[in-house]
Amino acid sequence: MFASAHQFLKTFFERNLFERIVIYIFLSTFLVKVIFEFGLGQWDFVQSQNKQWLFYGFLALDYIFSVKKVVNLRVTVNPMSVFALVFLLMCVHGLFIGIMRHNPPFVILNDFIPPFMIALNILRMQSVTEYRPVDVRFLLTSCTLLAIGCTVFGLAGQMLGKPTGPSMGEGRVMIPLLMASLFILRPFPLWIAAAAAVMLAFSLPDMNRTTMAFLAVTVSGYVFLKTLRNPVHGVLAFLAAVLIATLAWTFIPRDSKTYERITSLTEIDLSERKGSIGERQAEWDAIREKLASEGQTREWLGLGFGGLYEVRFTHEYIRDYGHAHYAWAWFNLRFGQSGYIYLVLMLAALCWNAGRNLMRKDPQGVFVGFLSLMGLVYCVTHVNSVFLTSGLTFFQSPYGKDEK
Repeated sequence: MFASAHQFLKTFFERNLFERIVIYIFLSTFLVKVIFEFGLGQWDFVQSQNKQWLFYGFLALDYIFSVKKVVNLRVTVNPMSVFALVFLLMCVHGLFIGIMRHNPPFVILNDFIPPFMIALNILRMQSVTEYRPVDVRFLLTSCTLLAIGCTVFGLAGQMLGKPTGPSMGEGRVMIPLLMASLFILRPFPLWIAAAAAVMLAFSLPDMNRTTMAFLAVTVSGYVFLKTLRNPVHGVLAFLAAVLIATLAWTFIPRDSKTYERITSLTEIDLSERKGSIGERQAEWDAIREKLASEGQTREWLGLGFGGLYEVRFTHEYIRDYGHAHYAWAWFNLRFGQSGYIYLVLMLAALCWNAGRNLMRKDPQGVFVGFLSLMGLVYCVTHVNSVFLTSGLTFFQSPYGKDEK
C-alpha cells in the first residue's frame, strides 16, 4: 500500500506544474463541497476563503516536495517570463506601500500571495527543470471525475435541505478544458460528453454572466472556424447552437438566478448603484473617492496591499472593505494611476497568449488559449478569478509543440 502511494505521488510530481495546479484547483473545490457544504452544512456562497486556504495549502506542499526543482529553476526568456518579472515588481510596489501605510498585516499577506504565486508559477512552469508535456486527456478525465463528485455531493446535500447545490467544480477552468477538448481531441470520450451535458444541465439555473459570455464567444468562434473549413458543417453547427440555446432558455426556471441575470442585462443602468453590476460601480466610485481624499501621492501610487476603504452596497454599508471586482478598480486601489500600466501589460499578456496558443491548434495550446480568453472576460467581471488560477492563463512551453 505504501509502495503504491509512493509510486502514485512520484508519478504525480513528475507531471508538469501546470497539470498539478489544475488538479489542486479542482481538488480544493471538491473537498470544500464534501467537508464544509455537505458535511458541515455551510452555505456554498461563502466558501471562497476555504477554497483559497486549501488551494494555497496544496501549492505550499508542492513547493516543499519540489524544492530541488525550485532551487534549480532555469528561466527562459520570452514574453511570459518578462511579464512574470513585471508582476514581481508590482508585488514589491504593493508590499512597500502597504507596509509604509501600516495596513493590516494579514490583509497585506492575503493581497500579496496570489500575484506573487502567479509570477513564481509562470517561471516554474516553463523552467526546463520542471517542464513536461501537458497531458490534456489526463486533465479532462481527472477534472471530470472531480466535477462529477461536486455534482453528486451537491445534489445529495440539496436533497437533505443543506444550503448547497450541484456544480461543475471550477467553471473558470472546466469550461475552457471542455471546449478545448471538443475542438481538438479525437475521439472525444462519450462518457465525458454525457457527464458534461448532465452537469451543465444542473448548473443551468445558477450560471454566472462570465461563463455565459465565455460560452457565447467560444461557440461563435467554433461556428466561424467550421464555416471556414466547410460551409455546410458551419451552417449545421450554427443551427445546433441556436437549437441548444433555445432549449436552454425554454427550460431555465423563471425564478432561477440565471434567468434573472439574463433579463437584467436588458435593464442595465450604469447610473444605478444597486444590484450586482451597480455594486461594482459603487466599488469604483468609493475607490476613487478614497484615493482622492488621501492626496496626490496616493492617487499615483495607490493604497498598496492591504489597503481598505468604505463602500455602500444595496442593503449594507461596509467599512474596512478590501475587495474590487473590476480589474481597473483593483489595480487603481492597490497601485493608483500607475496601476493602469500593470493592467495594460496584463491585458496585453492575456491577448498575446490567447492568440498565440489558439493558432497552434493542439490540445495544450487551445486549452491555454481558452483559459486566456476566460481571463480576459473575468477582468471585466471578477479579476480575482484570474489571480486564483495562479498563472495558468500565462503558461508558455519552453519547447513548442511537444504535447500529448
